[in-house]
Amino acid sequence: MYRDIEGRYHSIKVALKKLFDIRLLGRERSNNSLYGYILSREGNQPGTLYQVNAGVYIYDMTAAQLADLLENVQRILDDYLLEGHGQDIWALDYIAAEYQRGTLNAFTNLSAQSPLYASQTTLQQLLSSPAYQNQIASAYVSTYSDWKGISDSARTDLANVIAESIGRGVSPRETASIVSKRLDVSMSKAKTIAQSEQVGALRQAQRNEVDWAHDRLGLNTAILWLSALKPTTRAWHRARHGRTYTTQEVEDFYSQSGNSFNCYCANVPCLLDDDGNLYNEGLSQKLAKEREDWKPPTK
Repeated sequence: MYRDIEGRYHSIKVALKKLFDIRLLGRERSNNSLYGYILSREGNQPGTLYQVNAGVYIYDMTAAQLADLLENVQRILDDYLLEGHGQDIWALDYIAAEYQRGTLNAFTNLSAQSPLYASQTTLQQLLSSPAYQNQIASAYVSTYSDWKGISDSARTDLANVIAESIGRGVSPRETASIVSKRLDVSMSKAKTIAQSEQVGALRQAQRNEVDWAHDRLGLNTAILWLSALKPTTRAWHRARHGRTYTTQEVEDFYSQSGNSFNCYCANVPCLLDDDGNLYNEGLSQKLAKEREDWKPPTK
């Protein structure tokens, strides 16, 4: 998905370059330029100041022409970031694939742990069930909303840059350079959201099957938390390593304080004994030791 995002932003830059070549017309001024700054901000992110050479260009553009230019910028952003629109938006293929992978992972783990589950469940049944299809439909709605937000935020940001550049007499070349830098900022945000969407879809599918296995077969299911234990692992993520949680507890954790962003922890569907412990006592002890032995890197 990252490569797809990079390709789409590259295409946006190419399309905007062609648009600017046609629409950003005027003439250069012979007097010396004045240093100035353009403040650019996307959404609630910290603003960035760009030093520019102001007063070097006089644009031949009316207010109506500027409005039309900005409409074309929005169209280009939507063409690539919302391609397909609605139920067919391009990003949904990746999300649906992660839902399927998460369901397969849950099916494989629970089948290995429970003969009852293995005898009563097939992967095809899970993927064709109304509950599974409803979850995919729900993902479509949230995914479209996320990417619509990315496109709208980028439009607002670029509109500010373009309008400020024209008003201050910044050259088309310098304007295009700042626009390119702002698109890189948007792309970075898009990649972060894409990672959260994909991993979130996989985890949601796993939680769903954990709940459905409990409801269908009465199994004592849970989620085994495996922290990545990376140098960048947050302490409160590490503290969960090797412990088991209900699906609601996992969902609540990911809904708070940005816990879902840049999280590389694994959530493994598992079965518990009547006392609420893993059947594999050796594994439980091994994971507990890993949790206690991990230390954050020294600065």
